[in-house]
Amino acid sequence: MRKLIVFLTILPLAVSCGHRHFAKEDGFQVEGSLENADNVQLLLEELTTRELIPLDTVQTDPHGVFKLTHPIEDAGFFILRLNQENFITLLVEPGERIRLTGDAKNLPETYSVEGSKGSSLLHELSKAKRRGYKQLDSLATVFREMKGYDNFQELRQDIDLAFTSIFEQQQRFVKDFIDQHPRSLASILALYQFFANQMLLKETEHFEYFEKLAQSLSGVYPDNKHVVDLKRRVNEWKLDEEHRQNVEERLAAGNIAPEIALPNPSGEIISLSSLRGNIVLIDFWAAWCNPCRQANPKLRELYDRYRNKGFEIYGISLDRNREQWLRGIEEDRINWIQVSDLRFWNSPVVSLYNVEAIPYNVLIDRDGKIIASGLSVAQLEEILSQRLK
Repeated sequence: MRKLIVFLTILPLAVSCGHRHFAKEDGFQVEGSLENADNVQLLLEELTTRELIPLDTVQTDPHGVFKLTHPIEDAGFFILRLNQENFITLLVEPGERIRLTGDAKNLPETYSVEGSKGSSLLHELSKAKRRGYKQLDSLATVFREMKGYDNFQELRQDIDLAFTSIFEQQQRFVKDFIDQHPRSLASILALYQFFANQMLLKETEHFEYFEKLAQSLSGVYPDNKHVVDLKRRVNEWKLDEEHRQNVEERLAAGNIAPEIALPNPSGEIISLSSLRGNIVLIDFWAAWCNPCRQANPKLRELYDRYRNKGFEIYGISLDRNREQWLRGIEEDRINWIQVSDLRFWNSPVVSLYNVEAIPYNVLIDRDGKIIASGLSVAQLEEILSQRLK
């Protein structure tokens, strides 16, 4: 499933300024006293399901004191930003009166928050992540110091194991966090937490956390946009997974390969079924795909060796630029069948054959039945040598 990544870094606090008397129906209030923040400007942003929306600014007084209010009707994530790298995230409920303190020189490391349970949970989540990064920094220092050692490669394995241990600690933390706070929106940010440029929890491996959190939060925040978006993603993933399983069953060895009929460079429609009587490699590639281009000369060797013995290649390009496609064919001296609808990843053949990455292939026998899929050139050569003696 193509990805939607939500800003998963324990984002800043969202606040808004106003000068009215605060009342619960107005939304929320944030007041703070920051060190090293005399007459500085704070930016308030809202973290939605897809973007950061600037809302307001407020300026501290000469003592670093500020107060602001912002109208909201439902709980949400807000960012209070001093600059691009210096910000915090708050999880705010309507009617909350929030008190902040900290050092404006390094707000994420020094701030404390009162009056908002959700914001306190995000603070806890943020501290755990910072602890992990400090461990990584120490590990990086060790790595640099060991580079000159004779047994560096052996030591590097130990460092890799240490990195994995730190990553798994962070992973366990967010799992425990979600288990302990299944009715808090803070768990949504835990669910989408990044660490060392990787998602800690992935739908493909930890789907039960996505599903159970969507269920538990729906009972507390049935109409909240963050919960609605999580439910949508869970439902889409389930539908996609069901589709993948159906396709896998349809593409199991021994089944007839689904029909394909696409135009070649001359515009002539070439159907897969027209090649019956040959062993056919359905080859998904694109001229913009470097691994595909590197594989083409090896495929050409096999094709030249077995083409007169009943082997054919049905190349399907996932290009979207006709000139680039034709140039790739010419440069790689491709002499087998080439077809494309030039619809890139939107081509119907992508979902028909469950193509998630290229190069990818499916090998079918003379009757159009699937032999195997995802073959390396070496595996393909072994099968052809046996079947086309």
